[in-house]
Amino acid sequence: MPLKESDLVLQVVPCQTGMEPICILDPDHPCCEKIRREELSFENGQLIKQGNSAIVSLKLAFNDPVEEFIFDRIRNELWRDPGSKIKVIREPEKGYDISFFLNTEMVTKREQREALLTYWEDFAVKMRKFQTDGKLVINKFIRSRADSCRLK
Repeated sequence: MPLKESDLVLQVVPCQTGMEPICILDPDHPCCEKIRREELSFENGQLIKQGNSAIVSLKLAFNDPVEEFIFDRIRNELWRDPGSKIKVIREPEKGYDISFFLNTEMVTKREQREALLTYWEDFAVKMRKFQTDGKLVINKFIRSRADSCRLK
């Protein structure tokens, strides 16, 4: 079952402590204790919603440890410099390869939600291309270094 645009609608819940303008997904936070936590599994992923925020996690397929290494580097770069539209969580949810944090500001409009769905649908395809390109670069580098080590 795919993730639907309507699944990304978040409930606006004012923070009762007055400390945070936007509560984040935290079942132990005083504002969130009584707010329903919703977990939804979808094809190759999971959505966890609670109040003002959500976490979307994706599972990807890797053919070898080199692809995992390349993806790990990409995920870390997305965490360090996510751009303006999406926030990557440094440590993904257990059992998943990457997790994204959402709050109400990121999904208020239908167009925003649809853009996120398109992004995630294309994500695995982009990662496969990046991994292939990365392996080609690594192989080219190894061949050039091996050539310099050959006895002439």
